[in-house]
Amino acid sequence: MEPKENTTESIAEDPAETVETTNTDKESPKAPETSKPVTSVSEAITTDTTPTAPPIDDSLNVSFDILKQIKELWEEYFGEGKKANRTLAIAIIATIPVLIATSELLGFLNKLPILPSVFELVGFVYSVWFVYRYLLLANTRKELIDGLTTWKNKVFG
Repeated sequence: MEPKENTTESIAEDPAETVETTNTDKESPKAPETSKPVTSVSEAITTDTTPTAPPIDDSLNVSFDILKQIKELWEEYFGEGKKANRTLAIAIIATIPVLIATSELLGFLNKLPILPSVFELVGFVYSVWFVYRYLLLANTRKELIDGLTTWKNKVFG
């Protein structure tokens, strides 16, 4: 048998049962509780049964303040009329699933028997070619540095 709740809903569900409610004296905190049987729905509704909320922990207040600050910062940076920032944020957030999918694909390919060796061979060959093409001679190093400088100026202005 389950314990009965002392709420208006429980009384409305089964009005024939007698449910006891408690009234406390609000003036004196140490007043003894008095029990009064409630026999009808109308009596339960007219009785003062204000539920008391549990005390809110300080950590909850701190977390609510943090959430408020995050919302304010979000509105400050990505508020109305700032679509460029919003587009950038969406693009950054959208890259997360792409990176996860790429990581899973590479993990799968790494489990295949011959492919890891092939990938290592391709990486080694490319590294040797890069050193031969760009780093071995002084004029090709200058070409590489000029290419990087041109790219940097295009990107950063």
